[in-house]
Amino acid sequence: MSLIDNYLNQAAQKKISTLWTLYNDLSAATLVLTGTAPAVTFKCKITLSASDTHTDCAGTVTVNAETLTFTAAATKTTTTNLTALPTITTANIDCNVKITCIDTGGADIYSVTYTDFDCRWEDVQVAYVNSSGVWTQSNAKVIAKAAYVVNDTIRKYGTTTEYPIKKVMTGPNLSGTEEFRVFVL
Repeated sequence: MSLIDNYLNQAAQKKISTLWTLYNDLSAATLVLTGTAPAVTFKCKITLSASDTHTDCAGTVTVNAETLTFTAAATKTTTTNLTALPTITTANIDCNVKITCIDTGGADIYSVTYTDFDCRWEDVQVAYVNSSGVWTQSNAKVIAKAAYVVNDTIRKYGTTTEYPIKKVMTGPNLSGTEEFRVFVL
C-alpha cells in the first residue's frame, strides 16, 4: 500500500449516463425488450442499420398499433405516447434494430447510475487557466486514482450536488509514473 492510498480515505461517485435502450440486436418477428419502461411518458426512437451480412433495412416496425415503414437504414420515432413497455414486431427486415426512449419533446432519455471510488475531497477554491486560456475559479478539488476526464460528472458521497470535472492534473511518484489524478471541479 502506497502513501497515497492512506490519504484517499473518502468516497465519491461518478455519474454514468447511458441512453435508455430497450433493444439493440438483430431483427426478429417479435422483439424481446430488455429493461423496464422509463418513469416518465415516452416515445420510441428506432434506428435500423446494417450489421455484417444483415443488410436488409427495408420493411416495417410496429410499436403497439403504430407502424413505421423503412425503405433503407434510418432513424424514425413513434408519435404515440407510452407509459409501459410496448409490443414491437418487425416485418421484411434483416438488420440491426436499436430502440431507445425519448421524452414527449423528442429529447433522449438517459438511465443514470453512480459508481463509487476512493478519493480525497477538498472543498477549496482553486484558480486555474481553462482550455480557452481564461483564469477560472473552482469549487473543489478531488484527488483519486481514477482515470476520469474533463466533463465527467462526480459528486461527494452522500450528497446530490453534481460537479463536472473542469481540469485534470496528474500526480507522479518519484520515478515519474502517474500515481494519482487531481480533478478540479
